[in-house]
Amino acid sequence: MSYLYSYRHNLTQLLEQINLQKPSIKIPTFVTHDLVDTYQICRLIDDFIFEYFQENRTTDTDIADNSDQKIDDALDEFQSKVVEKILKEKQDFKNISLKKKKGFKNIFEFAQCENLYLSNKYVNLISESLGHTLEEIASISSQVFVPEKILNFKIKGVDLVVFNQGIIKYTQLKTKKDTLTGSQSDRSINELKIHPNSVFAAALDMGNSWTISKTKAKENNIELLAGQAFWSMLDLDYETILNKLKMTVRKIEKELYQV
Repeated sequence: MSYLYSYRHNLTQLLEQINLQKPSIKIPTFVTHDLVDTYQICRLIDDFIFEYFQENRTTDTDIADNSDQKIDDALDEFQSKVVEKILKEKQDFKNISLKKKKGFKNIFEFAQCENLYLSNKYVNLISESLGHTLEEIASISSQVFVPEKILNFKIKGVDLVVFNQGIIKYTQLKTKKDTLTGSQSDRSINELKIHPNSVFAAALDMGNSWTISKTKAKENNIELLAGQAFWSMLDLDYETILNKLKMTVRKIEKELYQV
C-alpha cells in the first residue's frame, strides 16, 4: 500500500500529507508556472489513484446491472433542474415585460414573444447543465475516479481520471468536439500535457470538427476521443446514453413550448 493511500479514510490528513510532500516533486521545464501546484499534487496521487482502482473496481456484470438505472436517474435530475430553471426565466420575463414601457433589448422583448426572446438563454442553460450531467453519467463507471467527489478537491484541467488497460489517464471532458475557442485550446493542451497519459474527450460525437489542435495534442501524447471511443473506455454503452438523452431533451422541449 502506498504511503498516501493509507490516509484514504481521512481526507484532512491526506491533504496535509500531500502539502508536506509537494516540495519533493521536481518540476519539468515544460510545466507552466500556473500548473506547478497541479503537477506536484498529481504526481503524488498517481499511486493513490492506481490503488483506488485496484480496490474498488467492480465486474462488467455489476456495471451492466446498475448503469441503466443510474443513467436514468441522472437524466431525470437533469430534466427536473433544467425545467425548473427555465420556468423561472419564463416567469421573470412575464413579470418584467408587464411593467416595461421602454428600453427594449430587441423586437422579441417589445412584442412580448417569450420563447423567441429567451431562446438563446434556454440553449445556454441546457448546454451548461448537460455538461455536468454527462460528467455525472461518466462517474457511474468503476473505471472512473472523480477527484472532486473522492478527494474533495478539484484538479486544474481535469474532470475525471480513467483507468484503462492498467493505465490511469487524466481526462478533460467536453460535451462535443467543437466546444473550445482558440485560446481555450492552448490552455487545455497545457493542462493535459503535464500528465504521463491524458485524454481530451467529447462525450457526444458531434460538432463540425475538433477545435483543439490535433497536431499539438499528438505532439504532447494527448488522446482525442469522441462518443463511442470515449464511453467504451468506461465500459458504458454510447448508443444507450445517446438515445436516453435524446428522449430527455424531447421531454424538455415539450415542457418548454407547451401552451
